[in-house]
This record gives sequence, structure tokens and C-alpha cells, in this order.
Amino acid sequence: MRKTDVRSVCETAIAAKMPTVAEHQSKQILQLYGITVPSGRLATSVDAALQIADDLGYPVVAKAVAAGLLHKTEQQAVHLNLNNPQALRNSWEEIQQRFSVQKMPLDGILIEKMVPGGAEFIVGLQNDPHFGPVIMLGTGGTLIHLFDDVAFRLLPVTDEDIKAMLADLRGRRLIDGFRGRAPLNEEALVQTVMAIAQLGVDAAGLYESMDFNPIMLTEQAAVAVDAKIILVQEPTEPKLEAGHSNVTHLDKFFKPQKVAVIGASTTPGKIGYVVADSLINHEFQGEVYPVTLGGKQVFGLKSYADLGEIPSQIDLVVVVVGLNQVPQLLDQCHTLGIPAMLIISGGGKELGGDQLVLERDIQRKARELGIRVIGPNCIGCFSASNRFDAFFQTHERMVRPRPGHIAFITQSGTYGCSFLEAFERIGMDKMISYGNRVDVDEADMIAYLAEDEATRVMAAYIEGMGDGRKFVNTAKAVIAQHQKPIVIYKSGRTQRSAKAAQSHTGAYGGSYGVYSGAFEQAGIVTVDSYEELEAVAKALVMQPPAQGPAMSMISNGAGPMVNAIDLFDRYRLEMADLRSATIDKMEAHFPAFYICHNPVDVTGSATSSDYLFAMECLLDDPGVDVIMNWFVFQDTPLDEAIVDALDQINRRSSKPILCGAVGGPYTRKMSQAIEDIGVPVFGSAHLWIAAAKALVNWGCIRHQT
Repeated sequence: MRKTDVRSVCETAIAAKMPTVAEHQSKQILQLYGITVPSGRLATSVDAALQIADDLGYPVVAKAVAAGLLHKTEQQAVHLNLNNPQALRNSWEEIQQRFSVQKMPLDGILIEKMVPGGAEFIVGLQNDPHFGPVIMLGTGGTLIHLFDDVAFRLLPVTDEDIKAMLADLRGRRLIDGFRGRAPLNEEALVQTVMAIAQLGVDAAGLYESMDFNPIMLTEQAAVAVDAKIILVQEPTEPKLEAGHSNVTHLDKFFKPQKVAVIGASTTPGKIGYVVADSLINHEFQGEVYPVTLGGKQVFGLKSYADLGEIPSQIDLVVVVVGLNQVPQLLDQCHTLGIPAMLIISGGGKELGGDQLVLERDIQRKARELGIRVIGPNCIGCFSASNRFDAFFQTHERMVRPRPGHIAFITQSGTYGCSFLEAFERIGMDKMISYGNRVDVDEADMIAYLAEDEATRVMAAYIEGMGDGRKFVNTAKAVIAQHQKPIVIYKSGRTQRSAKAAQSHTGAYGGSYGVYSGAFEQAGIVTVDSYEELEAVAKALVMQPPAQGPAMSMISNGAGPMVNAIDLFDRYRLEMADLRSATIDKMEAHFPAFYICHNPVDVTGSATSSDYLFAMECLLDDPGVDVIMNWFVFQDTPLDEAIVDALDQINRRSSKPILCGAVGGPYTRKMSQAIEDIGVPVFGSAHLWIAAAKALVNWGCIRHQT
């Protein structure tokens, strides 16, 4: 009945071309969901207003109600704390005069009982273009845009989702009480948010956004003081169900036996030349069939004028010719039973106009024919196991990493190149540059990689998503079932202008906040830069998850430790509280000038055996979750046996070990030697701490799944 009622109210207003649901009607809807609203009624005359106020008891609030009136405070259409009939009468006349001058007809003035003060929160609903219905919770009132303190989740949500949203807010401290103030009714707020979330599910497809700002929270209750429902112009199907990931034929992009290269070239410098060179002249363990005009041999191999001339069954077609040839090539692939196509060529939707139409035609045809496509506008794919390599970057200019256990998916070819080279020594399993995403998308890729035994960590750089809900649901399932971490750097975080948006929620919808909330809901580890993406991926693939946020530090130079500790609040980390027995043991062993509390400063006199003893003490201390070493390799006493010391600790430790060092050739040499035994080293305190936070997050996520 509730869902029928709310949809009926919204559909009636949409049919009448009303842009919003009037506030008093919006609050009637909230009451259907058990949400507390101020007592009040709509008045169409001053006498009626006075009677309502008399019934309610002063003080009261007067609010203008008019079609299309969105920002009442800015329009001076809300008058608070009216304590007597004369104040209400004056308010009535002022509102009537203001709207008469603006030539905006009033439906009436809403008279409500003044709500006692409390902490102000905002709850909003938004129909996000990538994720569908989402809910926002934030520190509210008139200063929402000043505080910029909001969190998002995809609908539907659970109690735990809402509590996690609260934990993300700086305004969370208002609930706990401070400076002698009593704690507020957190459970009332959680239940109010849950009820609004259900409203968002029930009315999905009918609203552009909804704002309930403020939700006034006191020790006793949560009260929705204001309500704004902005409707869509045309009802749409609710986008609550996600698409399903499709891994059909994705093996063909990484384990093809026979590959055709459309546009293979014999001219150095051309993309077709480099792609053919990568596949023919290097380590790819499959057969290559060049397809090119003129019948010239390509690197000693016979070339073919057409796919149909190739005498073998092809697994994958790599395309480096113009996109206008792709529709015909798809038809040929269908006829010949070729299941997969990798399109390196650009010139699609990034150019707009007719090329956008062409790309949509390619997408439609590929899906109709059941041919899987990666691209267009990408740099290709790489698989370390069989050295499949369709990149158009020469081997002289870009190294290919040795086999490892990280898979990287990226919308940026630039970052794809950088990531490959960054993991040359550590190793990678697969890299996928997917460009314009006409078919295979992020969700398909992580679903495929989840089943890939060689992949232990998935890293991704994304700028935007086609079907965000599909990705989040897939990621949640992958993490829960396979216990493989997914770490993402999402760029393109610019918030839409608050002034241009019709609602507070609309001002934040479409911003990074929606992505961040959705990723957290799925259990994805997020980072704030490409450099952090590299560092965190390295930490996750080389070290176990942390069991908690308690850090211990050892260094022969205190500066970087101080720098790192400055970042603890930002990353929500803690200094481990060492047992007295741990401190006593170190003080009994070390010279008096060593500092044996946390952080442990072994000074510039430290040797590898000093580090080993300190690490053993911290390893045995149950209050320590992560062991963090910073090395000043320029200090002469620190000998090269530190590599063996770390190897000993790393082999017996269930706690993650993270190291840091910065310097010239000798420092780089030692750092590489340490990484070769499986312990990551970071070149800045910032990345050292970002890696620690990721291991803490991943440990928490694993514990919850």
C-alpha cells in the first residue's frame, strides 16, 4: 500500500507537469514510512494560519509553498520562531508581498510547530546516471556546501551500510556528544535513514532527487524538518537491478593460440608494424597471421588479403585499421566463427558526431553476433604466462614485466604503460587497456580475473563507468567469494556546481562521492593518486592483510617517522601501545641512547642485527598489527645483512612488514634487494603510510566478508 501511495502521488504530479511534490505532501509521504515530521498544516488565509498556530501552540514556523520553489531559505520564504499571533501575521504579509513582487503564485503557507534545536543532518536520494538510485547522508543545515561532509551508498542499503556512512562523516562527532553534551539518538537517525532509503526504492524512476534537510537529531528523536521531492519529467524504469558480468570468450584475449592482425604493416613507425613485431618477433607462444593489402611478407610470415583466406581457425582478431572497416570485419568473424576482437584503433566516440554513431553500431553488431570486443581506442592486452602482447609500444621503449600476480585494468593507456614498467621486477600477470568499452567492461574483466589462478590482486584506473551498479555488484561477489583485493584509483572527481543543481543532493550526485560510497559498499580498496595505486598494489601482492590499525615503527633516522605520524589522522591509523615487557626487553638489549618506545629510534648507529632484534620484539607483541621500518642506507653502520634479517622476519611473520627508504644509487640497490625477498619498499613517507592503510582496510574487509 505504501509503495502504491507514493508512486500514485508522484505520477499524478508528473502528469500535471509539476516539477516538485509540495512540502506538505512530501511530509505526508514521510509519515507513511514512519518518519517523524513537525506537526502542521497548510493555510490559505491568514485567519486559517492563526487558527493552526493556536492549535499547535507557539512558537511556530511559516513556510511558503509554491510550484517550483526549491531553495526557500535563499528566497526568504521561511520564517522561524514566530512567538505570537502578531509575529505570524507580519510574517504572512511579508511572504505574500515578496511572492507578489516575484509574480510567483502561492499555493499557501505551511504552518508548523517549531522543532527544538539539535544536530542537523541531511538525507538525500538521487538517481545517478551510472549507479541508479543512491542515498546520501551528510552533515546538514544551511552550511552543507561549506562543510562538504557527505557519504553515499547504492540503494537498497542495510543498517550496517548506514552506520558505515555515519563513520565516514566528520559530523559523526556531534552524535557522540562533546564538551559535556549528552549523546544524541543515533538509532533514531539510522532508522530514519533506513525508512528514507525504502522510499527511494519504492519511488525509483519517478524522482530526480529528494532532499530532507535538515533532519534534526536530538537526544530523543530524529525529525525531518524540511522535505523536497524533485520529479523527473518522464517516468523511467527503476534501475535497481544490475546487469550480469559476462566472461564468455575472455580467455581468447589472453590465451589465444592463433591471432590475426588486421592492418599488419611492413613500414617501421606504423602501429600495425609495432603490433605485428610484438606478436611475431618476441615471446608470444602462439601463431600469428598478418592480414594486409599487397601480399607482402610481414617479418617473414605470409600475409593474407582477407580473414577468409587464413587456413586456420582464428581465436582472436587484432584490429589496427580504421573503425569504419570494423562492422564488415565483425560480419566476417561471425561467418568464420571467430569469437573475439581487440580493437586498437581510435577514432570512435571520443571524436563525437558520426564516429559516435559508428561506435554504437559496432557495439550493437558485436552483441547481436555474440563477438566479444575490447576497445576501441586502447593500447591492447598483455599476458605474462604466454607473453601475448598486442601493444603498439616498441620493446626498446617499453619493458614488459616478468610473470607475477597482479592484474591491471585501465582506461588510460598512459597509466597502462607506466604500471607495466613499474612492476618489471615484481612482476604482473595481466594488463588490459580497454579504451571506449563498447562491449567488455570493468565488471566482465574483474569477474574473469577472479577465476584466474595467477591473479591475486586486481588494480584499476578508471575515469568513469558505463554500468556502475553492475560493477559494484560484481566486485562485491568477487571479493566475498574469492578473497582477492580490488584496488582502484578513480580520477575525474570534480563536483558539479552546487549553484547549478536544483537540490543539495543533486549538487553532489555524479561527483566522486557516489563512486567512493559505492566502492566502499562493495569492499573495494580506494586510493587518491596513481602513485598510491602503484604503492598499494605492491603492498597487497607482497604482504598479508593487517589485523588492525596499530602501527609500530623502527628507524635509524627519525625524520621520516615524524612525517609519517603526521599522516595518521588523515589515514585513521594508530601508534601501537607496546607492552611494558617489549619495551623492557629492548631497553635491556640496546645502548641507553636508543629510544625503545614506539616509534623505536635505533639512531644512526644501528646495524642490521639491531633492526633484527627490534623486529623480533615487535613481532612478538600482540598490540602490534604492522611492522614499519625506515632505512637510512647512507648511514655506514647499517650493513647489507639487513636483507637477510628482513628475510628471516618475513618468513615467520603473519604481520605485514613495510619498509621505506629514499636516496641515490646505493639506496635503490638495497631497496631492490629487499623487494626481491618479498618485502615492499617505498620512497616517501606518504606512500609508506598509504600502503599501511590499504593493508588495514583489506584486513577489515576480509574480516567482514
